[in-house]
Amino acid sequence: MSKVETVTTDAKPVEMTIKNFRTNNGEIENFYRYIHDNGLRREAFMMMEYAISKITKAKKSKKSKTLQ
Repeated sequence: MSKVETVTTDAKPVEMTIKNFRTNNGEIENFYRYIHDNGLRREAFMMMEYAISKITKAKKSKKSKTLQ
């Protein structure tokens, strides 16, 4: 059997900003590459539009509830 060592560090998690969003996250870059390589730009755009519309509707309804 092999031992598994755990390493604890006091490093802070990287804060996501617009500037480092794409450069620091390999999974996101691989996802973009997958979309591009497989010709799924139209489908990805439609999914993003749908998600954004749901988020904005939820935010608007939340704001309207707090104002009343």
